[in-house]
Amino acid sequence: MLFSSNRLLVNVSLAAALAAGALVAPLASAAQADDSLNVNVTRKDDIVKVKADFAVDVSAPQAFAVLTDYDHMRDFLPGVAESKVIQRTGNRLVVAQSVRIKVGFIPVPLDSVRQVDLEPPYKMVSQALSGSVSKAQVTTTLTETQGKTIVTYESEATMNSWMPSGLGTSIIGAHVREQLTHMRAEMLRRQGKAQKPGQP
Repeated sequence: MLFSSNRLLVNVSLAAALAAGALVAPLASAAQADDSLNVNVTRKDDIVKVKADFAVDVSAPQAFAVLTDYDHMRDFLPGVAESKVIQRTGNRLVVAQSVRIKVGFIPVPLDSVRQVDLEPPYKMVSQALSGSVSKAQVTTTLTETQGKTIVTYESEATMNSWMPSGLGTSIIGAHVREQLTHMRAEMLRRQGKAQKPGQP
């Protein structure tokens, strides 16, 4: 997905909960208009590569907290039907996620169990263990510069043979951009709440 759902993203839902959606929507619109969010997707046969990056006005630890909040991602990432940490050993997690990407009017399920190795607050590396991809690795790095954090996302995934050919680069790119837009909006929303304690 950062992702989220990480085989194609940050960490790749039906829709955000109403309360979360009301808070995220204005920020998401602003983020979408920001040219600092870059997404490049290539697909050759069943191999999909994604490179993406964006800048956000929060610290690296604040951004890292959102990128790794797997248990709550369905609250703020559209298309994420399920997301949870099923095992935790130090800085190594096992995460199960279920994501829906629409191809035309048909929702295509992408399910995964993956291992995530954390190097807080500047890096995380994810590898697929099972699910809709036969092989996948995602590396997300965070770099602080001039009061901002640059989030860089790189992934390579081998899709299982049953995945539809209609799941082209434009659809995947749109999905990744939407996920990153909402991820960045959630970072900004949480920063706002942190700066103004006691406000809803």
